[in-house]
Amino acid sequence: NYQYWIFVRAAGYTPPEHWENGELPRDKADHPVVNVNWLDAVAYCEWLSGVTGRAYQLPTEAEWEKAARGTDGRIYPWGDNAPTDKLCNFKGYVGDTTPVGKYPAGANGLFDMAGNVWEWTSTWGPFRYPYNAEDGREDMEAADAMTLRGGAWDDPDNFVRCAYRHGDDPNLGEPSWGFRVAVESSGF
Repeated sequence: NYQYWIFVRAAGYTPPEHWENGELPRDKADHPVVNVNWLDAVAYCEWLSGVTGRAYQLPTEAEWEKAARGTDGRIYPWGDNAPTDKLCNFKGYVGDTTPVGKYPAGANGLFDMAGNVWEWTSTWGPFRYPYNAEDGREDMEAADAMTLRGGAWDDPDNFVRCAYRHGDDPNLGEPSWGFRVAVESSGF
């Protein structure tokens, strides 16, 4: 939330609807931003790229899954054991988002790859696996549904599996939808 608030202030961008008077919720600075649509997430990435000089973007669906699953085929970011309220924020146990990093890191050292909030990707939604980046699924001009990954704080067990996918309208934002950014790097 805090990083998104900096963007809202610096860029003059419209804050999420639930931010009272357009201000960052006091007790949520370290929580993920929610109620943002895909276009908001892309605007944040473009702004961040401009102010840092590095190339930030939403991860592709394949990048997101590799980051969550690792290379050993695990079912969840932490392994193959079923989720519990000690491993991720799901099933409404907490009743809202939790601070980023509250739960153990996953395969690649990343936090909150399961539960807490659904995360927008740069991949549009109607395509099935196996993944083929050349089939048009990364063509942003043709998108009418974008893929979200990770499940959220109010979702059941099966939604927080690394392989679970959800596609929705890129113009919508929900209380359990957010995003993470990927930075261009060599080697991943």
